[in-house]
Amino acid sequence: MPSPLASLICPVLRLPEDGDATALVEAQKRFGWGGYIVFRATDALPDVVRSLNAVSERPLLVASDIEYGAGQQLAGATVLPCAMALAATDDPTAIRDAARLTAVEARARGVNWAFAPVADVNSNPRNPIINMRSFGSEPDAVAACVANWIEAAREAGVMACAKHFPGHGDTEVDSHTTLPTLAVDRAHLDAIELPPFRAALAAGVDSVMIGHLAVPALDPEGLPATLSRPVVTGLLRDEMGFDGLVVTDALIMGGVTETWSEEDAVAAALEAGCDVLLMPPDPEKALAALESAVASGRVSAVRVEDALRRVARFRDGLARLPEGAELGPEVGARLAERISRQALTLVRGKPVRPAPGKCRIIIVDDDGEIGDASPLVQAARSQGLEPVFVRPGLSDGDRAAIVAAALSEGAALVAIFSLVKAWKDRSNLGPDLAAVVAAVTEAVPTTVVSFSSPYLLQQCPATTAYVCAYGAGPAEQRAVADTLWGEGRFPGRLPVRLD
Repeated sequence: MPSPLASLICPVLRLPEDGDATALVEAQKRFGWGGYIVFRATDALPDVVRSLNAVSERPLLVASDIEYGAGQQLAGATVLPCAMALAATDDPTAIRDAARLTAVEARARGVNWAFAPVADVNSNPRNPIINMRSFGSEPDAVAACVANWIEAAREAGVMACAKHFPGHGDTEVDSHTTLPTLAVDRAHLDAIELPPFRAALAAGVDSVMIGHLAVPALDPEGLPATLSRPVVTGLLRDEMGFDGLVVTDALIMGGVTETWSEEDAVAAALEAGCDVLLMPPDPEKALAALESAVASGRVSAVRVEDALRRVARFRDGLARLPEGAELGPEVGARLAERISRQALTLVRGKPVRPAPGKCRIIIVDDDGEIGDASPLVQAARSQGLEPVFVRPGLSDGDRAAIVAAALSEGAALVAIFSLVKAWKDRSNLGPDLAAVVAAVTEAVPTTVVSFSSPYLLQQCPATTAYVCAYGAGPAEQRAVADTLWGEGRFPGRLPVRLD
């Protein structure tokens, strides 16, 4: 007989390469997990989820990080522009359409719980992990976007999750690596960090994810918010009145594992007020630790019953969610293109139209992700322009040659591709690439297009023109290419302060 406590644990669902779900089904029968989180799922996911549900007492919570559309993690679904791009459209309909498409495509693939939207206010330009995942730097604007996303997603059949409570936007380290500290007072929290979460609750959000960050204004002991009773129970439950699911951020992250053992972390998170324990390093070990903590009285029986009752309520409620539908790839593609074009923002100057012999195109490829298949590269070549690729590790001689090439043509278009991602520990360019961009922008009239963080302007202050595309996907690249060599319209509104 599975332990009831297993329903509070949400491990990673690792899909079998051969499609045989027998081992997963046997493990589900043995342990009785309450749900799973899915990453990089194949077309096998719906069948696997059906098989697991067939041996589960209640419908399973099946979650995924799908901030950028269901295609961020699920095969065959649409990858959409990021939250900051949605905000840049200044169009609530675009946000609702994105949330609705994400929900419908997720449900069609067996996912019923979206770990989105990000409700963090990205007020710190040096934030290495939130950045474009946030709707912006103004609390009221972020709050409106968050509410629109949640309402549309829920209407389309997916549980939404506002994250990362009480706000990860004003931090300077990545909680995947170490524990950040939100070093602000309570008045600042009320004015900046908390409004989007209050808006999420008012919009009926189903769940809230707690961030791995210390907030001394709420918990002087400096505990990660995930493990802090003053944060989870005191603020979110008692003061703000939230009665939905509270889920931890992933318990494999350095913000917890750096100083806490798995056994201590799962017990502390449950006692703090979290209901769902996400991605413990070893789910079986975590379950044993929970059973021991409950038996010893370290976690109160009242807290356990509260969490079990709430998880059961939400799992039973899954049966009432609308079903998803396969819409066809053209539907998502059209939406991604529309949002990318609406979001395109001219921050400074007037971009030049790149032409052979008059403008050198320089591709700054921080992560080695851009190649010949890139829509921007293909568009440049169709115009008779051969881009120069710049990647980490170039020498002083390489840098001098790039600047000389730009000087010979009298102008430059610098396209910057640098992913904001976990464990990278930065959202700006490394010193060698930053030096190239600075040298080019100081030498010739330059248009810089950021397919990444908008804050990269701080590394090229001399640039003549600056454009934000908010992402490096094919839709964003096509929007830039069509605008530079075509219509020349930049309808977007910058959602963050760059000064």
